[in-house]
Amino acid sequence: MNGHKTINTILNAEPSPSIDNALKNLSDKPTLAIGTTFADLWELVFGGISYHSEKKKIEYKHKLEVYRKELSDSIQQIPPEKMVEPSIQITAQALDNSKYCIQEKDLRQMFTSLISHSMNIDYSNDIHPSFAEILKQMSPLDASVIKCFKNSKTNGYPIGRYQLKEQNGYKLLLDNVFLQYPNSYLPGNSLAISSLSRLGLLQVAYDEWLLSTNYAPFEEHFWFNRLQNEFPDKTVELQKGLVRLTPLGRSFVIVCVPD
Repeated sequence: MNGHKTINTILNAEPSPSIDNALKNLSDKPTLAIGTTFADLWELVFGGISYHSEKKKIEYKHKLEVYRKELSDSIQQIPPEKMVEPSIQITAQALDNSKYCIQEKDLRQMFTSLISHSMNIDYSNDIHPSFAEILKQMSPLDASVIKCFKNSKTNGYPIGRYQLKEQNGYKLLLDNVFLQYPNSYLPGNSLAISSLSRLGLLQVAYDEWLLSTNYAPFEEHFWFNRLQNEFPDKTVELQKGLVRLTPLGRSFVIVCVPD
């Protein structure tokens, strides 16, 4: 099958007359190169979307067109000999879940990567049906943070806890301090790490750590100094830890995080 020729043919096809007028130009079947299954799923998911607000309709129409083009471009890059029919379990879930996320660039691109890689035999050992649901539950910040792990080593990244030393032990001030993603609002990173851990992508351990030099930036960070200034009569300490991808997380970044 000449995949590229077939894709170009379907991109120029007339959309179904049953589709909402505002989206007619967006629902042309984008991927006949891997059969009509995917094209039918696209129309099923996006064909009936409408908005009462004209502004929202225009905004969504634009993002849907971007999404369609990104998907088409990504699928066209698959060598024809490596194309496989899309799994309905994976692709239908991904398309359905993605309609809530296409206005967020990082999440949209991750859905694009998941869907196109699900049609590439090279990724068959790493694809998992849970990925579409995981992406649906991720925030844009979650997506930015997990991208940091695309090329991470197996021993992971340093992570820490800012805690206050008290007479009878320690009081936790800020958990899961993560500096690999440059966000000045550290509680946001903390929430993202906790979320990605809950989703099964990351493992956080405070009984493991890297070389001490990896933790110097934690004690030099302005958040550490800010907390110390809040408690001038006490000591703020760093508990060292380690965050790494789980086996599910490793497969997730291979499949869903674009190169």
